[in-house]
Amino acid sequence: MKKILTLLLTVILGVACCFGFAGCGENATVKIGSQSGTTGAMYADCLKGCEVSYYDTFALAAQDLKNGKVEYVVVDGATAQSLKNDISGLKVIDIELSSEYYGIAVDKAQPELLSSINTILESKKAEIDAIIEKYMNDDEENFVPVASAVKDESKAATQLVVATNAEFPPFESISGDKYVGIDIEIAKIIADELGLELVIDNMQFDAVVQSIGTHSVDIGMSGLTITAERKKSVNFANPYYIESQYILTLESNTKLDDCMTVIDVLNVLTANK
Repeated sequence: MKKILTLLLTVILGVACCFGFAGCGENATVKIGSQSGTTGAMYADCLKGCEVSYYDTFALAAQDLKNGKVEYVVVDGATAQSLKNDISGLKVIDIELSSEYYGIAVDKAQPELLSSINTILESKKAEIDAIIEKYMNDDEENFVPVASAVKDESKAATQLVVATNAEFPPFESISGDKYVGIDIEIAKIIADELGLELVIDNMQFDAVVQSIGTHSVDIGMSGLTITAERKKSVNFANPYYIESQYILTLESNTKLDDCMTVIDVLNVLTANK
C-alpha cells in the first residue's frame, strides 16, 4: 500500500462534496471501513492504495472498529452519533469531511409521483422538520413505529412501495415487527397524503436504487445522497436533509484529537507508517 499524499475536495451537483486521497507509500497502515454502496464507501474508495474494507451495514463496520480490525469508519454524521451511543468506546471526530443532500429517489416512469412528493415535502415541511429534530435528539418516547402492508401486485395502484435498507438509524431501523426512523415516518406522511397503503420493502442498500431503476418499487428512502451517478437511474425529489460525512474511531485513538480541519486529518493520516 502507498502513503497518502493528497486530499481533494470536489463538489457533487454543486452541493455535496467528496474527498479523495491519491498516491500512497509502501508502509501505510491506515485501515478504513464503510458500508458498501454508500457515499461513505465512495469516499473510502478514494483512499487509493490504502486498506479499505466494505460492509453490508455501518454497524458491522463499527463492530470491526471496536474489535481492532479497522482504525476508522467513514460514515454519515447522524449514524456516527447513533453508533457511538450504541457501542461503547467509540467517538466521532468533529470535523466535516463533506456536505451533501439527502433526497427521495423516485421511479423515472412516474413523473406525476415525483411532482406530488415535492408538493408534500413543501406543504409538510414543519412536520417533517419536527420528525428530524426528535430523532436527532434521540426522543425515543415520541418515535412512531410504522407497520408495512404486504406488497401485492394486484393492488399496485393503491400501494406506495418504498425501498429501504433498515440498517441505518436514525433514518431507518427495525423495531419488533415494525419500522422506525426519519425516512419511515416521512414515507408514512407521503403515503397518507396520497391516499395509498404503505409497503416497506427492506433490502440490501446496494439494491435500493437498482430496484427503483427497474421499476420494482415506487420510491427509495434510505438516507440516499443525491448524486449524478444515481440520477442516471432515478429521479430525486427536492432535498429534505443536509448531512456530512465524519470519521468514527476508538476513544483510545488520539491521533486525530488535535485536528481542526480536513487538511489536518490528512496530515495525521499521512504520518501513519
